[in-house]
Amino acid sequence: METVVSAASFASSASPVAGETDESSHGFLRTAWDFSFRMVLRYIKNSYKDDPFRTFLEVCLIGFIVWYMAKPKYNIGTNEVELSEKEIDELVEEWRPEPLVPALTEFERETLDKAIMIDGPNGTKVRLASGSNNKPVLNFASYNFLGFVDSPELGKHAVESLRKYGVGTCGPPGFYGTLDVHMELEKQIAAFIGHSAAILYSQAFTTTLSVIPCFSKRSDIIVADEGVNFAVQQAIFLSRSKVYWYKHNDMADLERILKDVNKQLVGRRGKNALPRKFIVTEGLFQNTGDISPLVELVELKHRYKFRIILDESFSFGVLGKRGAGLADHFNIDPHEIDLLIGALCFAIGASGGFCCADKDLVEHQRLSGAGYCFSASLPGILTIAAADAIHALEADPDSYLDNLRDNAVLLRTLLKRIPGLQIDGAADSPLIHIRLAPDALVRMKRSGGAWTKTDIDRVLTDVAEEAQKDGVLLTRAMYVDDHERILPNSSIRICVSSAHTRKEVEKCAHAVKSAVSRITSKKR
Repeated sequence: METVVSAASFASSASPVAGETDESSHGFLRTAWDFSFRMVLRYIKNSYKDDPFRTFLEVCLIGFIVWYMAKPKYNIGTNEVELSEKEIDELVEEWRPEPLVPALTEFERETLDKAIMIDGPNGTKVRLASGSNNKPVLNFASYNFLGFVDSPELGKHAVESLRKYGVGTCGPPGFYGTLDVHMELEKQIAAFIGHSAAILYSQAFTTTLSVIPCFSKRSDIIVADEGVNFAVQQAIFLSRSKVYWYKHNDMADLERILKDVNKQLVGRRGKNALPRKFIVTEGLFQNTGDISPLVELVELKHRYKFRIILDESFSFGVLGKRGAGLADHFNIDPHEIDLLIGALCFAIGASGGFCCADKDLVEHQRLSGAGYCFSASLPGILTIAAADAIHALEADPDSYLDNLRDNAVLLRTLLKRIPGLQIDGAADSPLIHIRLAPDALVRMKRSGGAWTKTDIDRVLTDVAEEAQKDGVLLTRAMYVDDHERILPNSSIRICVSSAHTRKEVEKCAHAVKSAVSRITSKKR
């Protein structure tokens, strides 16, 4: 009984306290609302007084939000068109997908159908899969300047390395793709050329595409020879730099452009006041066989404060007393070339490329060179093949280089005696382009009107096919026509090797002479 009474008395005493709490909470909310309302009203008055446009803008914004939230939402399924099975089948039947690549032209189809396939290993003598007989033909179409492609000694050592290194690293150099032979080859190349350091890339083409954009950026300046090869053109395009083109190997035109560039930079201020400035050219030009005048380039570099990026993909292993490239050819300190790009596939007979430069520039590429950071490293077998080839060239340069130059001079001399041909390139260049002279085109008396590039390409293809019948493999120089900045004139590209004998060189010249005589005597 006492418990009930005490509970009742507690309830009666507690009820007025709860009522007081509710009244106090309502009073607090009312006070807070009044305060907030006065603050908003004061803000509107002040903003209208000081900046009426701001109040107008805020009202418009609030109105837009209200309108956007209240408008009807678009329902994807409301406008669907119901099709019958027959209509669906008809639409599927009519649909034709867009081709991934443009359709081939008639001449491109002919070229593809006549593509030459080598049956077996490559070298100075090869067997063709498409030939009517199985006799070997002399190979003057493949890049094999020093004859290392089919060297039995290098091949044997490379095959033995498969047991240790396997067929590839399957990873980029900066992750887990660096082998001991990679680091040894980089030191070997730097010492052979005479530069501070070298970095190794897994592909020759991507070496150029990586090095130039790695150093030349959007606000920088490039002055380039208009005759550079496709890889250099693409690298310049990827750099997004300001580009000026000078006439092929024309040092007077180059100096004129360098002067103009420096005049434009006088008085410039701001972030791009001092851009990096580069001269970009090739050592041995792929499209012409010409050699860059490095002495004049170095002089202009110092006079106008530029840096030189030199692509020696085709001159490394070919030019110079030791085969060390253009600097060796002109007896110039290799350090005068700020960035020296080279390839290990055209003369050395392996694969991949490299860049020689000061140590800081090389280390920068290990972090910023796209081809180094994002491509699997060079397989160990090809790395060892390249190292062995350079060792062989260092041990006896005369036996390789003297024979190569003798063959190049001999073949060029014999080809110049053939009427109707135009022979381009330096006298001792193993890269020879033969083109039809204008008088030869006139003698052929084309009935269809003026000669087009496709017509000339077709004639040169016929010349190569006729030479093949005489046991000499030649190829027409091919380009990506739509992507070349200046499309080179049509030509047959001949690659001389030190492994060719004198009789083989003479046979090549005789085959070209006979083929040209037979083809140019026909009416078109």
